[in-house]
Amino acid sequence: MSKTADFLRSRKWASILLASAALVGSIFISSNLSVVKVTDGNQSQNVVVSRNKSSVEIIRQAGFALSDNDAYSVHSADDSSAKAIKIIRAFEMKVIDGGKEKTVSAVNGTVGEALENAGVTLPQGDDTVNVDLGANAEENMVIKIDRVKYVTDTKTKTVKFKTVTKNDKTLESGKTKVSVEGVNGEKKVTTTKKYVNGKLADTKVSEKVTKKAVNKVVLKGTKKAAAKKTTSSKTKTSAKVNTESKTITINGKEISYSKVLTGSGTAYTARRGALTSTGKTVKVGRVAVDPRKIPYGTKMYIVSADGRYTYGYAVAADTGGALRSGRVLVDLFYNTERECRNFGRRQIKVYILD
Repeated sequence: MSKTADFLRSRKWASILLASAALVGSIFISSNLSVVKVTDGNQSQNVVVSRNKSSVEIIRQAGFALSDNDAYSVHSADDSSAKAIKIIRAFEMKVIDGGKEKTVSAVNGTVGEALENAGVTLPQGDDTVNVDLGANAEENMVIKIDRVKYVTDTKTKTVKFKTVTKNDKTLESGKTKVSVEGVNGEKKVTTTKKYVNGKLADTKVSEKVTKKAVNKVVLKGTKKAAAKKTTSSKTKTSAKVNTESKTITINGKEISYSKVLTGSGTAYTARRGALTSTGKTVKVGRVAVDPRKIPYGTKMYIVSADGRYTYGYAVAADTGGALRSGRVLVDLFYNTERECRNFGRRQIKVYILD
């Protein structure tokens, strides 16, 4: 027992205890510490850190700072007792999105990944971009995205029918007849407007007929009518004029007049039932005048200036452009075009009756 006590108090035992403590300490340190190489571009730094330290803490311990957009990668050594950290610095790119410019930060990766990370919506539909989204993102790269939008509007519009005239030899010349009534059709008109970055770039219009129009068919007579004797334009006047008493004797009846007008006379016709300027229906005896010279309602007696033709009694009931221009004094109404052609244009005398 005394020998054992002497040994424990000896230097040899103290050496053994010191060596054992160093061995135990070495084993403890090697199991809780590791050497990490931190690389930032061309700079690198080895640091000894505890195994429970985070990568961000290790980077700070190595003397490097990270911005909000920087990244890093971690690589373990083969013996798993050490590791390497590589700092990936963010770089800036210019993005012109829909005409609006902004600067975004990116790290290694594709253009598409950089845009997504920056919160930029990737091109869709007919949107266009000036670079390949799969290409590597690079510093100072300019990415331009044009946003394309289409606005379509469809309206229904009327297709008006046309009037087609056809000759009909069974119908008397000068007469017309509607054989097919016209019916309007319909069409859909689609307008497509293309906007690029909110500005109108193109407009296209397309039409589709949904209901065909039915043309109106009017038959025009070509059959020659039998010649008719006229009594109003080729009758020798039986009127006798007394210029001193301003009277005119018509078929034995003496009628007074206030004045005599001389000028150019023409003839016209119209469909049955047509209305004059005064609202009365047309008929022989109701003639057109310039109401500023011959007021509506004025009673007249009309003959040709050479006395060969007599129109007879008339009332001012209508007017027209030639009359208001002064080119014509009176336009005489006849029932047929043939009578109008027979009269033609000639000088006339108009007796304004009292």
